[in-house]
Amino acid sequence: MNLEALPKFYSPKSPKLNDETPATGGVALTITDVMAAQGLVQSQASLGFNLFLAKMGIQDPQSAIDGLVNYVLALNNPVLKKLGDTARAEMALCLAQFAYSDYARSAASKCQCQHCEGKGVIRLVKPVVKHPGVKGVEATIRNESVEELCAQCKGKGEVSTACRDCHGRGFALDRKRSELHGVPVNKVCGRCNGKGYSRLPTTLARRQISALVADLTDYQWYNGYADVINKLVTKCWQEETFAEKKLREVTR
Repeated sequence: MNLEALPKFYSPKSPKLNDETPATGGVALTITDVMAAQGLVQSQASLGFNLFLAKMGIQDPQSAIDGLVNYVLALNNPVLKKLGDTARAEMALCLAQFAYSDYARSAASKCQCQHCEGKGVIRLVKPVVKHPGVKGVEATIRNESVEELCAQCKGKGEVSTACRDCHGRGFALDRKRSELHGVPVNKVCGRCNGKGYSRLPTTLARRQISALVADLTDYQWYNGYADVINKLVTKCWQEETFAEKKLREVTR
């Protein structure tokens, strides 16, 4: 049994609660078996299991973020060691939240529009024609601050994280090979490397850290905070893989 089969047990669409399709033979897991298996996986791989459930929207992500914070505090990073206890705990929480947001992204998720900051409109200074409404008096043109619909999100305030080239599929049309063979030929998307979505830019994390750390240097960022973020994201996927391995061992 894979981790991807667990969400349907939390919101079933049919009375048949197991991990297999209806068949005349074979052995199927009941809802009781699955709940018992989840308890065993929770005890053996709690961090990876909490990360997956939080990513699927089944439970609150705070328990998973707390596990990442403990991992950050246990790292032997020279940049983080120079901080005080309070500043280090606050920095660990900031890095853990950013790493979790990057880990939980998918082609179906949405994020705040950076152009309008989630407002849906952009304020611009443009010339506005003023009509006095009196006969014989000409209209005047004044520069005023007006609101304009955001062209990036179309006024929604949020944009999709799906790749612009492949639209979340992971494959894009290879135009040169398609023209050569005369039939559509797909290739791995070069923008997202087949993931189907764009990763969370680390420049956002640097802005938040710059507000906490005065005079942030490139050495502190690349050898300290950025390195910790990359380790956290890798840790998230490793823990999810470990949790799936434990689930397979329990349900085999």
